Amino acid sequence: MSSIGTTPDTTSTGSTSATTTPTNPSSSLGESDFLQLLVAQLQYQDPMNPTDDQSFIQEQAQFSTVEGITNMESTLTGMGTAQQMSAAVNLIGANIQYTASDGSTQSGTVTSAANTSGAITVQVGSTNVDPTDITQVSFPAAGSSDGSTSDSGSDSGD
Repeated sequence: MSSIGTTPDTTSTGSTSATTTPTNPSSSLGESDFLQLLVAQLQYQDPMNPTDDQSFIQEQAQFSTVEGITNMESTLTGMGTAQQMSAAVNLIGANIQYTASDGSTQSGTVTSAANTSGAITVQVGSTNVDPTDITQVSFPAAGSSDGSTSDSGSDSGD
């Protein structure tokens, strides 16, 4: 008899090995899986007792709902990325203070923003900074054009 999930292996010494956590198959079913199930149901139904119209309409409505949710998820992900990029672009020209990867506090002026494989970063000198590492933001006063920065951790030659 088969069982769902995994059971620990016990060796002759009585120790237990690591087990894997079973995944919920319903969380990984997608649009194509639903279509395959619907086609299989239609293919193997009893011709003398076909599926009634109401069940078929309900299944089509469920499919439309799944497709709508998938499209909405994709749209929301795109909107979130666009919003993050917009916020990063708004930092161009700002003086920021951030925590560097070595734990030190660095500062400088943001010169650009980038989206590399979904990871939004701003550039300070030659350093790409994750916006979540930024601890302080200030904008130069209007009319101030001295261009000085206190960029202690990156080279200033671009």
